[in-house]
Amino acid sequence: MTKSIHHRSRTLRSNLLSVLALASFLLPVGSKAQEPLETPIVHPLSLHECIALALQESPTLEAGRFELAAATEEVRAAKEKLLPRIDGAASYLFFSGSPANKFSIVNVGTGGNVGLNSNDIDLGEVESYSAHLSYPLFKDGSILGLNNGPAVAGKEARKRNLAWTNKLARDQVIDRITDTFVTTVSAQNRAGYAARRVKLLQELANITEEQQKQGLSLPIDLKVAQGQLKGAQTLAKILREQAVAGSIELSRSLGLVPTSDLRLESTLPEPPEPPPAEKILGASLNQHPSLQVQRATIDQAKEDYKLERYRLYPSVNLEGSALYIDDYGSSNASIFAGGITVSVPIFDFGAQLSVTRAKLLKYKAERARLLSVADDVTAEVVKTYQEIYVLSQNILTLQDKVAKNERDLQVTTSQQQQGIAPPLTAVEQELKLIAKRDDLDSLMVRRLILYSALQKAAGGSWQWIK
Repeated sequence: MTKSIHHRSRTLRSNLLSVLALASFLLPVGSKAQEPLETPIVHPLSLHECIALALQESPTLEAGRFELAAATEEVRAAKEKLLPRIDGAASYLFFSGSPANKFSIVNVGTGGNVGLNSNDIDLGEVESYSAHLSYPLFKDGSILGLNNGPAVAGKEARKRNLAWTNKLARDQVIDRITDTFVTTVSAQNRAGYAARRVKLLQELANITEEQQKQGLSLPIDLKVAQGQLKGAQTLAKILREQAVAGSIELSRSLGLVPTSDLRLESTLPEPPEPPPAEKILGASLNQHPSLQVQRATIDQAKEDYKLERYRLYPSVNLEGSALYIDDYGSSNASIFAGGITVSVPIFDFGAQLSVTRAKLLKYKAERARLLSVADDVTAEVVKTYQEIYVLSQNILTLQDKVAKNERDLQVTTSQQQQGIAPPLTAVEQELKLIAKRDDLDSLMVRRLILYSALQKAAGGSWQWIK
């Protein structure tokens, strides 16, 4: 009994493994792309590597690719609907009774035999085969299906719309990954400044407390020093949390297992020179993806209007049919029919005219919206330019202050070694230098983020990160 149970369990286990293996083989390829990668990355990731992984793993871009493929199939379907179509049917019937009227084609006699003059059928059987041909010669602006009718042109315009929309989505992914990478690496780098500031402020608080005991400082001095220490500790904690949150967000976007210790290159990209305004706001602005999306929307609205307008015209179809009935006797029948049908819209209380006018007004609205989109793109580029130039001026000012503080720190350190300067002077000078360096790094990081925003706003006419 025990042997049979073990044998049965082994059989069930082997069957289960076979089913799981088959299920894993039949899973779609797209679902595997969404599974987190468990293989650890052995080297720190650069910004370009993060962007490449994000573009490969982005669910938004994957959905866009599926939508574009679906739009391609819709274009093919719209073209094929304008070509000849043949339908076939076959049937095998048993019946009994009497003919309903004198226009019967097949008469089956009693006992299942054919009888031309019989009125009652005990049991009969027939086979029928039919085929039907339909060819729209002129319908909805299409002539024999050879020209690019409004139905097909509208689908093609929607396909172009999706293609340019995917381009915008790709630029958004690059901008988001760049923003997350730069802020995360900046938080990790600034953590060193924060730790050094905490150490110096702790030393400052200890010296101030000792001086207060000796009557060399006031209680307010100790309170200020302790407040600065507490603020520095809070800032260090915030930077650690920011680095952890950025690492988790970035690893999730890259298709990796979400982790707080994602290894990233500590060196940020070199800030590029801003491109000339004429390059972005000139002729290249005409090819901006947002404008291309709007143009495709205009074309789609135009084709929808033309489609509804053509439905006010007559439509012409070529129809043909063939029918063969076999009653297993002498009364077999074959029918062939063909002709051209013309459908003319005569009166519908003006419903189709109202639909046509509505499509025309929508087409005019989309055409007028093109200038609004161009204004929005221009305003976004100009705004980003202004922010970059303001930050650049502040960076130059801070660089001068950092250089001055470095000189003051060197002088104070030399004087303290000679016993000329008080003990706290060098600590205070170094704290000022760290604060200025931290502010300078923050502004430079902000400028990098603005460069990424400018690349997205430019729509491909200027590329800093590809």
